[in-house]
Amino acid sequence: MTKLIGRHLRNNAVGYVALTVALGGTSYAATNPNATRAHVESSTAHVARDPQLINGNIRAWAIIGPAGRVIASAGKPKVTPQAGDPGGYGIRWGVTVGRCDTIAAIDVRSSPPTERLAVAGNPSTPFTAGYAVASTASARRGNESYVQTYNQQGLPTPLGFDVTVIC
Repeated sequence: MTKLIGRHLRNNAVGYVALTVALGGTSYAATNPNATRAHVESSTAHVARDPQLINGNIRAWAIIGPAGRVIASAGKPKVTPQAGDPGGYGIRWGVTVGRCDTIAAIDVRSSPPTERLAVAGNPSTPFTAGYAVASTASARRGNESYVQTYNQQGLPTPLGFDVTVIC
């Protein structure tokens, strides 16, 4: 029996040392509240001081219906559906967005169904599928974005979308 225990300890010595160190560090942090606070402060202090390391902020956003009507927003957007371009929308913001990124996604709540799904028991369940491509216009004006919406087959289709400008 002692021979089996000795072989087990020899084969797992590194694992037991690692377990002891890990549990010891966790016990120290749990019993010493200053250790945890100091660790958090030292690991985040450089991020708080360097603006290059901080992620972007939302400058403006909007929920826009398929006809170009603004449903909800921040940033005072004026939406113009593009003539001759189904699913194309020009957005003029009330804030400067020239050096920002524009992100858009289809809003299924405000879009009409584009597809039908055959499900057992209900052969024709309508749903909205598609995607949106967004861009920020050149810096000459600094307050315009463009969104193009497509259906699931990749054809330009007027769909409602959510758009966000992140700087």
